[in-house]
Amino acid sequence: MTDEKSKAQQPTATPRTYLVSSEQLMDIMRYLMTRPYGEVVKLMNSLSALTPYNAGGGKDDGKK
Repeated sequence: MTDEKSKAQQPTATPRTYLVSSEQLMDIMRYLMTRPYGEVVKLMNSLSALTPYNAGGGKDDGKK
């Protein structure tokens, strides 16, 4: 059982990056606001910390 637990806690491969429109984000936030606070607080904090995509490139374009 401890082996299963340690496997579940190990980080997976590099997380994928998705583009979400502001309308989609607002729809998700509206839905989450209808749910109990304890269920969604961590997810809502993550969504509120998203940074806008810089289509023109620049410093934070995700390339190294």
